[in-house]
Amino acid sequence: MKNIVFLVIISITISLFTSCKKDNKVEEDVISPIVNFKFNPLANGLPLLNENQRIFNSSNDTFNISKFNYYITNIKLTREDGYVFSETESYHLIKHLDAINSFSFSNLPEGNYKSIEFLIGVDSIRNVSGSQTGALAISNNMFWEWNSGYIFFKLEGYYTSPLQTQKNGYAIHVGGFKGVYSCLQKCKFNLNEMILAKNNHQTTVSINVSIDEIFISPKKIGFDYYYANIAQGEKIFNEISINYKDMFSISKIEN
Repeated sequence: MKNIVFLVIISITISLFTSCKKDNKVEEDVISPIVNFKFNPLANGLPLLNENQRIFNSSNDTFNISKFNYYITNIKLTREDGYVFSETESYHLIKHLDAINSFSFSNLPEGNYKSIEFLIGVDSIRNVSGSQTGALAISNNMFWEWNSGYIFFKLEGYYTSPLQTQKNGYAIHVGGFKGVYSCLQKCKFNLNEMILAKNNHQTTVSINVSIDEIFISPKKIGFDYYYANIAQGEKIFNEISINYKDMFSISKIEN
């Protein structure tokens, strides 16, 4: 009888140990949903490939791009039940000519997400917080040396225009978050196809970035206009930021 009881105890112990081990394994294997964001730059409807590519705008300018950088920050996703997910430490630097076109995060709760919003630029708190790390590190060359604050958007290269017929260098650096001429812009997209966030699963959101929009709408801006108004500083930068706010569009969502 003692032998039978002993065997039963051993059997129960092994069963409990196996059950706990199995539960722990399941818990260890679960990976929260991953969302990948990929930004695809387009110039005159074609992919931006390199700095030798000739680009035209509606002001009869011809230009190339040697640098095309901007900040995507404060990302929020809204689920169909109304829950809003805000990415923590949400600061990402896109540098297209350096092939830095994407980023990911993996702490998204499960569910179906119907909209995306983000800022183009760096919010006021981080603008006045001094030297930082990661995407906000000064080594990324997106911080003004002459003025405390981040450059939200940087476009550089060479151009010709109706008034400037010889090739000339340009540098359009946009920033500033205060007052009526704030350049901090918000983009929001209601998704035709929702993000289906599931554990152990990845979703890729592809976003087209149309360089043409920087010069078209709502304000027609060419290089001659830009340099004629550069002395106004904040106003022209604000006009450019309102234009480039519309350069983003959702291309596709791959669940």
